Amino acid sequence: MSKKHYAPVKPARSYEEQARRLLEMHNLDIGDVAHARRILSTVNYYRLTTYGKHLRQPQNPELFVDGVSLDTLYALYRFDMGLRHALLPVLEFFEVQLRAKLSYRLAMAHGSTGYTNAENFRQDNQSQGIHKSLINKFKIEVRRQDALPFVRHHKTKYGGHFPIWVAVELFSFGMLAQLFDMMTDEDQWAVSGEYDMEPDMLAALIHAAVELRNICAHYNRLYNQTIDDQPLLPPQYAAYESDRAFPTVLMLRTVAGYHPVYTKMIDGIARLADEFPEADLGLCGFPEDWAFLLRNG
Repeated sequence: MSKKHYAPVKPARSYEEQARRLLEMHNLDIGDVAHARRILSTVNYYRLTTYGKHLRQPQNPELFVDGVSLDTLYALYRFDMGLRHALLPVLEFFEVQLRAKLSYRLAMAHGSTGYTNAENFRQDNQSQGIHKSLINKFKIEVRRQDALPFVRHHKTKYGGHFPIWVAVELFSFGMLAQLFDMMTDEDQWAVSGEYDMEPDMLAALIHAAVELRNICAHYNRLYNQTIDDQPLLPPQYAAYESDRAFPTVLMLRTVAGYHPVYTKMIDGIARLADEFPEADLGLCGFPEDWAFLLRNG
């Protein structure tokens, strides 16, 4: 069997070399070299250039269209950073709220430590496997977060037994999604009913919110980025289906729309749109009437 040959890793380049490469090989206006150096020392070349993937020449994707500058890409990066920051408080509100609702239902239906018993969840092989994995992840978090006062307290006073309302504080958002997925129909309906939606719709929203939250929390690009997990939209919102961020932002209105945190998010996005005219919210799935839609449903 012949050995596969790979392309050599690209060599390291100074900020000045990076700037000249953007100008000479990619048709990007860099302006003053000293100014370009300041930008490239703030946001690395590899991250920054991804913001211009929609600004390439169709016939030669290696080249940016005429008139695109390093300042354009930097503005899109700053817009994206602001957009992530605007969304995070709403996602946090939903995550914390979901912790309260899931733990309350499981506590009242199955007791304070009933979540550790696989018999209190769906009995199919997939759900039972999820339960085993989830409990293992929880035990790992207990060891990892041993310095937290509430963890030490439950170890020393209760022999390491954590009631569900304490345990969920060590669950990631993704673990909450798994917890809801394996709950029985009766338990799922009890939780989803509080949001006035069916369990499959709430499950889809949770998974979509988890992916959006992970993008925002880990500083990944949200602008002009596809998102795999999407919520299920009710018929009146069908026209807004897409593989971008907006459907999740829209559906978060159903769980946070009456809280000031959601209004602040809308105001924040509106300010960003005014501050960065280079950015096109349509590339994130936002329709032209997005602000009215989010405010009024």
